[in-house]
Amino acid sequence: MRKLSNAIIAVLLLASSYAFAAPSEPTHQVSIASAEASQVAALATQAQGQLSAMAPVGLRVDHVDLDCKPSAGATLGPIAPGSVQFTSRAFMVELQDKDRAYYCSATMDASREVLVASHEIQANDQIERTDFNSAWVDAFNGSTGALSQFPDHGPYVSSTSLRAGQLLYQSELLRPIAVRAGDMVMVLVKNGPVTLRAQLLAQSQAAIGDTLTAINPAGGTPIMVTVTGPRNAELVMQ
Repeated sequence: MRKLSNAIIAVLLLASSYAFAAPSEPTHQVSIASAEASQVAALATQAQGQLSAMAPVGLRVDHVDLDCKPSAGATLGPIAPGSVQFTSRAFMVELQDKDRAYYCSATMDASREVLVASHEIQANDQIERTDFNSAWVDAFNGSTGALSQFPDHGPYVSSTSLRAGQLLYQSELLRPIAVRAGDMVMVLVKNGPVTLRAQLLAQSQAAIGDTLTAINPAGGTPIMVTVTGPRNAELVMQ
């Protein structure tokens, strides 16, 4: 019995010795991986800084990822202006390793400041800047053509219904019709210091700021005038 007990103890001690002798993951490999990750992060931060300096007003670069494994000691070259259009996440960077230069693909996360509806808007509702808030949205998720500034030369009506938080595009802005075909339009004629008023017959419909063809009912001569308001226009003679 004692011999059996001694044999069991011997086996346990051997297994314990083997367990203690089992090699763990080399620490230098962990250090190398950590150094490589730090290098990639540093290069990505430098690229983000260059992109931020080139970004147009209303766009910010939030994050950059390099899609390659740079060689040890690689440095980032300057990103050429015009090589990044900020219409796509993807771009290229040039890395320099001693006398060798090579390119690395990269991607960016960016945000764009745009106007979004502050409340529900129905089609043909008159709208102005106060109906919209500024918001930062994904720069590449369908927001490229969204407006960041409310345009001048209003007033405007909505061409379609908008939900609260929906982006504003130029196509959703219409100037209300101020003159329709057959309307008698009061035209202010300016010729230097002389100002005259005349009633002309509109030949088509037009919004404020549009050019309209009108005729004098008495003579029938067509005249191009600029619409300034409901059934009002002006003609500035040089």
